[in-house]
Amino acid sequence: MKALVYHGPGQKALEERPKPLIQASSDAIVKMVKTTICGTDLHILKGDVATCAPGRILGHEGDGVIESVGAGVTAFHSGDRVLISCISSCGKCDYCRRGMYSHCTAGGWILGNAIDGTQAE
Repeated sequence: MKALVYHGPGQKALEERPKPLIQASSDAIVKMVKTTICGTDLHILKGDVATCAPGRILGHEGDGVIESVGAGVTAFHSGDRVLISCISSCGKCDYCRRGMYSHCTAGGWILGNAIDGTQAE
């Protein structure tokens, strides 16, 4: 698959990357239909986000169609159209119960920052 990859401040490249694989029972593989960069991506490209390491795939928000889900995913199925947010949340921790999803202890702002979801093992 084609991906926009961050290689350090001011450095990016369109590269071929492997398709993602289900790694955990809570995972879903989504074929992106549309995505765009946002202000956060621009900050990453400038080098303002130290937690984002070179090699990260950018474009962490969009819409798509679920291709496959892990065994623990019951609310979504292959073929479902979904919106993808860079914020993931468990819905159970204290932060999630207070509506502070970006601080989730099991998620938060990880997609496009700490993970890109395409690490094939």
